[in-house]
Amino acid sequence: MVTRKAGAAIAAGCSVINAPSEDTPLVTLYMAKLGIEAGFPEGLLNVLTCSRDTKPAVGKALCEHPDIAAMSFTGSTAVGKVLIKQCADTVTRVHLELGGNAPLIVFESADIDRALNGTMMAKFRNAGQACNAANRVFVHKSLYSEFVEKLGRKILDLKVGNGMEKRIDVGPLVNIKGSDKVSSIVDNALKTEGIERIGNKNTENTSGLPYYSPTLLSCNDKTNVSIFDEEIFGPVATLFSFESEEEVVELANKTRYGLQAYIFTKDLAQSWRVSENLEYGMVAVNEGAISSACNPFGGWKESGIGREAGISELTSLPRIS
Repeated sequence: MVTRKAGAAIAAGCSVINAPSEDTPLVTLYMAKLGIEAGFPEGLLNVLTCSRDTKPAVGKALCEHPDIAAMSFTGSTAVGKVLIKQCADTVTRVHLELGGNAPLIVFESADIDRALNGTMMAKFRNAGQACNAANRVFVHKSLYSEFVEKLGRKILDLKVGNGMEKRIDVGPLVNIKGSDKVSSIVDNALKTEGIERIGNKNTENTSGLPYYSPTLLSCNDKTNVSIFDEEIFGPVATLFSFESEEEVVELANKTRYGLQAYIFTKDLAQSWRVSENLEYGMVAVNEGAISSACNPFGGWKESGIGREAGISELTSLPRIS
């Protein structure tokens, strides 16, 4: 993520101050080390680490400083809204990549094995800790039972543990607070009538570490459940059935987020039609991943402002007349 932000800024001729998450600063620090080894001049790539307690003050100082030309942030929508306000007095340009509630839609014509593999990638990579992770999986009613059964078996095969060890598929969440949040979301959802946990029913964590077992929830009620609106940010897939294209597009758009969507279909016309009707900045067609260094990355609605990857967002050419 830092390479996508800092690389584009440096290519556009800008110096960078990077303030990484207090939970995950090591990649940013190592990138700065590589920059020194590569001969970057002093002050080109800067890293500013801070604690959870001091982060708000540091962020405010950066947003309000008159020498800051642009502010780029990846994180929660709530924090993004605060940063926009802090940048307002200096009219600092903002690029925000915020929360997501990505739908993954499996249409009647889909290659079910490709859709299953795509769902595993879109949902469970990085233990579900991705802004563009699939949160709500919509499966056509004609495929629903088969899809739930096969996806449940795949989830049971996932091994949870230390990612530095061999044959581990799902590592820990970023901290205990993160795993507690996922556990609370699932527990609250299971109190709702019509939601069933499929496959792995033992998600109790007694290790004291931030692990959460991959979980599949089958939801009969499509909207009147709290989990429909939650950004889970963990290894939990929620499945819903649908009957028509119009119905599922309406359900997919029924969220304040609009970062990324996934669709699986063999109908080319349908892929174009649905992609145009989905209110999302990015749509993956028959793929479980879409992000790459060359693709503009960003969303609509409360999922952010602007696009990352590439220097177009970071260059302002003067008009001379």
